[in-house]
Amino acid sequence: MHLPRRLRCGLPVVLGFACLIVALSVGPVAAWLLFIVAFALILDGVTALWEGTGSTGNLSNHRQ
Repeated sequence: MHLPRRLRCGLPVVLGFACLIVALSVGPVAAWLLFIVAFALILDGVTALWEGTGSTGNLSNHRQ
């Protein structure tokens, strides 16, 4: 399934922040799990956003 660029970048970030907000009102174990999920979602969304900027490069075109 191929998502549009806006959803591919924005949806994980929004869901990650939603997980952080929900983590404030649950128990400690659930909050810990939600924090890990939120971190993974935000990291995924932000790296997708960075890849789409064009001038930052990626693994296939970066030369050392």
